[in-house]
Amino acid sequence: MTLRGRLLVGAAVLWGLLCVTLLTLSWQAGRLLVDETNHQHLRYEAELISNAITNQVGLRLEELVQLASRIPEPREGALDVQHAHSLAHLFEGLVLSNRDSRIVDAWPAGEGSVGVTVSDRDYARFMNAFRRPLVSEPFVGRITGNPLVMMLVPLHDDEGQYTGFLGGLVNIRESRLFKSFERLRLGDSGYVTVTTASGQRLYHPRQQQAIVDLPDRLAPALERALYGWEGESQDQSVPGEPQLVAYRQIWPADWIVGVHLPQSQAEAPLVAGMRRVSFYAWGVLILVLPLVGGLIWLALRPLAHLAEQVRELQGERRQRLEIPTRMPELRRVIEVINETERARRASLSDLMEREALLRGTLAASPQGMFVTDPQGRVTFTNDALRRLLGGDLPLDLATWSERLHPEDRPAVRDAWRHSLAQRHDFVRQFRIRDDDGESRWLDVHAGAIHVDGKFIGIVGAVRDITQHRHDDTLRRWEAEHDPLTGLLNRRGLLRRLEEALVECQKVGTPTAVLLFDLDHFKPINDQGGHALGDRMLQQVGETIRGVVRSNDHAARQGGDEFAVLLSGCGAEQAQTLAEALRVRIAAHPVAHEGEQWFVTASIGVSQVHPDDAAVGDVLARADAASYRAKRGGRDRVVVGDGPACRDPQKRSQ
Repeated sequence: MTLRGRLLVGAAVLWGLLCVTLLTLSWQAGRLLVDETNHQHLRYEAELISNAITNQVGLRLEELVQLASRIPEPREGALDVQHAHSLAHLFEGLVLSNRDSRIVDAWPAGEGSVGVTVSDRDYARFMNAFRRPLVSEPFVGRITGNPLVMMLVPLHDDEGQYTGFLGGLVNIRESRLFKSFERLRLGDSGYVTVTTASGQRLYHPRQQQAIVDLPDRLAPALERALYGWEGESQDQSVPGEPQLVAYRQIWPADWIVGVHLPQSQAEAPLVAGMRRVSFYAWGVLILVLPLVGGLIWLALRPLAHLAEQVRELQGERRQRLEIPTRMPELRRVIEVINETERARRASLSDLMEREALLRGTLAASPQGMFVTDPQGRVTFTNDALRRLLGGDLPLDLATWSERLHPEDRPAVRDAWRHSLAQRHDFVRQFRIRDDDGESRWLDVHAGAIHVDGKFIGIVGAVRDITQHRHDDTLRRWEAEHDPLTGLLNRRGLLRRLEEALVECQKVGTPTAVLLFDLDHFKPINDQGGHALGDRMLQQVGETIRGVVRSNDHAARQGGDEFAVLLSGCGAEQAQTLAEALRVRIAAHPVAHEGEQWFVTASIGVSQVHPDDAAVGDVLARADAASYRAKRGGRDRVVVGDGPACRDPQKRSQ
């Protein structure tokens, strides 16, 4: 009798096991149905709760906008005049702040916040920069010590100019917005959480503190929700209990609301029903189990010999299977196993040869090479890499990242982790310390290796590009600097002047340009020679450095012509600096063969205008002013005409 016949006979005898199969299928089908029903329930609850919170936040922002429209300028008493107390059911407090982030009015009065400057708060910096409604990150009030969230809207005067902001304070412990969550009921153990997108928990029914930072390791669904994901998933609670979760985004406040339902609660009805059915099914199974066991033993006795010989095959104690049997199916299985074993041995031999060849190739490579496992641990390095970095190379991220340059370390570590997590290539240039403590620039190209779709590690090449980086830095410096004086050359000046013109036209930053050449310089070259002329030019360059500020840019345009770009400098201050520069140049002669050689400067001053079409307009005015200084007797300062860029605050006044 064939093996198939024996199994068919056994299947006929084991018909009673069908009930177990039906129970299993019923459990799986019931569980799928329960999960789908609970997901729909969670989805519905999450939508309701998120819509309610969104409406509450939107209502508060809308009330603030309406109140702000009646307060064009922040001033003391404005909140009482506009009946701010009518918003007491929405906010625990209101504040008015001017453009300097100083609180000029507050409701309720008497809490000591008037006059306090909040420029160090993130929400104040955001409002002054972007001037649009905002729900702040949670913070602790400096005066009250209460955990708060502030909802802010900008203030504008009748001309649409930004004058400050109006903020509504929401007490996380006492506000109706958060108190309403305590009344929500999701069965016996379900609950709601509210979390900020920055990773701070605002509400949890068992949370002791009002503001709790989330741990570094988060549940995958919550981690995705922090990046904007919405949906339902299976997760684990903090104690490790499986649960169903649904997350929705509260976009106006950048919050995430989570609805949590323990898996045990969701499956409780199904478990109770299956327990009753299983009791009867196991009774039937016990009755037929001895008969089934005997039939299986008789039918599969040759397979027991097969299993024993396969184990010997795996332990290298046997080269092939040899089981005498009349069953054609079993003989075919034995033949297939023997053929597979022969192919496996051939493949193993080929694999060992390939691995030896690969390691030999990597070891002989003149470039630094390394190999990692899927977790990023280094499993191989060649001699070239060890010579490049010296000493014993670290084998894990936590160790070798300590040798990275402090400025490069965070970005390189994040990029490496991202490459491992996404199974992507890693291409980066960064600095690392060798055994002597010297920094080296490395160019690393590492590729993720996949075999049959499975990620098995990373192979990378490392190249020392320290000299190349140094040469590139030197070339960039020489392209924009005068080799004689070390000042900017004309190209460097024009680039920075173009940036200053754009800054002036965008935000009104005042900028001035000084342009001058040296009076009486030609006799120095003619009588004292070019070497003396070069010394004089170098001394003038040092004099300019000693007068201008650290954020100014001095340049030698060519010959004896110099220029200074004064950033953030008004007309009066520019003229003062020009006078100081003129006096210093005239007071520092160059001694040569017993003689003192003097030069003076005829300096033209020009402000950058908001309507200048190009930097040539600025330089033309400064050059014309310098020419008038020469015609007027030299060694003087002349200021050009025209409306200059002014500070935006002063222009509004």
